[in-house]
Amino acid sequence: MAHLKTQATNRKLDERKQWKWTLIRSLFDRGYSREEVENLFRFIDRMMTLPKQLEQQLRTELIEYREERQMPFISPMEELIQEEAILKTQRENILDLLQVRFGEVPQSLVEAVNGLEDIATLKQLHRQTISVVSIAEFEQLLNPRTDS
Repeated sequence: MAHLKTQATNRKLDERKQWKWTLIRSLFDRGYSREEVENLFRFIDRMMTLPKQLEQQLRTELIEYREERQMPFISPMEELIQEEAILKTQRENILDLLQVRFGEVPQSLVEAVNGLEDIATLKQLHRQTISVVSIAEFEQLLNPRTDS
């Protein structure tokens, strides 16, 4: 279908954009697996090329469509695994930075950092870790977070 519609819309790029959108949307409606949708999407995307402006319009429509239908590209389990990986990396970055700057990090501090569960808090704390002048100053930054 992508090939036929590409040929039929050779000089009608607005029409091609509409057909491309119709074909992409049908991928979601047919119940394909995530991998199948991604592979077919890439095929359609390569076959039905559009000028940059029309391509951007199409991508905006696709984003809005997914948001309306609450269709994440990843499953809730995959999302949870990714979030855990981000949390782990953020914690490790903070602890590595403290170790490089100040030597051995007290176990109580390691446990406190590893107990943090908010990515935004960890990112902010990482930025602050860059400029603290001592472990004691870092502990002062951390204490309000662990008390709440």
